[in-house]
Formats: sequence, C-alpha cells, structure tokens
Amino acid sequence: MTPEESVGATAARLSAVDWQRHGYRTWSKAKLMLEYFRRVARWLDAYGWDEPVPFFDLAVYLDPDVRADPAMVEEAVQQAAKGGWNAQQVVPFILHWAALRATPGFEIPEGLEDPFEPLLLLFERDGGFHTSNGYAEMEYLSVPLAKWRERAARPPLASLDPAALDEIDRAGSMKQFGYVMGPED
Repeated sequence: MTPEESVGATAARLSAVDWQRHGYRTWSKAKLMLEYFRRVARWLDAYGWDEPVPFFDLAVYLDPDVRADPAMVEEAVQQAAKGGWNAQQVVPFILHWAALRATPGFEIPEGLEDPFEPLLLLFERDGGFHTSNGYAEMEYLSVPLAKWRERAARPPLASLDPAALDEIDRAGSMKQFGYVMGPED
C-alpha cells in the first residue's frame, strides 16, 4: 500500500464514523483512550522525546517530510467537526501517521505498536471525546490526562477485537447501571 492509499483508507474509516455520541460504548472507549496513552508514551520513551500532552503529531518526530495530502486532511477535519474540537485536533495526526506507516522503508520498531489504532477504534465505536478540566471525557466516564506518560509501563489492552470491546461495554454498563445499555438507550 502506498502512503496515499494508506491515507485514503484511513480517511475512509474516519468518514464512516457516526460522530454522535450515544454512550453505550463508553467503557470500551475509555479503555481505548488508555491504550492510546500507553502506546504513544512507549513511543516517546523509546526515542527519549519529551511531549507534555498526549495528543500530538508523532509522525513529524519520525520523519517531518512525510505528510498526508493537505486536501485530504482538510476534508477529514471538516467531517470530524461533528465530533468536536478534540476530534478535529487529532485527525490530522492520524492521517500523517497513516502516510508515514506506508512509506517505503518505514517499519514500526519491535516492541512498539501503532499508536493511533486505539483512537481510530474509539471514534468508530461511537463518536469522539472531549477534554475538560484535565480529563478526556466519554459519556459516562472520564480518563485523567495527568500522568498519561506513566501508562507506558502498564500492560496492553488484552484485545482490540470488537467482541472483546463489546464485552467491556457490557460489563461496565452492568456494573455502573445494573443493565446492559444498547444503541437505543
């Protein structure tokens, strides 16, 4: 796959997102956010880079010359506006990563994972998130932004498989509300 094809495929995934947040996937989204923090913190630790915030353009650190097509980025950002400011902020980072990931000669170093896949899955599982008062807010849960770099040492999320993520939501809903929420709730 070429960088342009990779960006196109990622942009297609983003364009299919229903940016309206409904809440029944809150618990898996929180886990995916924590997995994103873990993965991106591991990248920073591996290269000895310092970044004070968890949402940034990792691709520019690795190769500042590889960028997604600006027109594709702009179109994706406009679509992500339905998901709020934070979605608009991170979509360019995701697309630039997609370009870098498919660049000939680029390989993800052993022991590191695609940092943006958890955010893509978070979006695909029911819209976005917003940050407020030091937290990434999902519908019924908040994930603290403070000490996000400390997530690097945590174990990875067991599975990004949709069935495993659905089980996280089922269990979280039962624990918090005493019933399993669904799309109609």
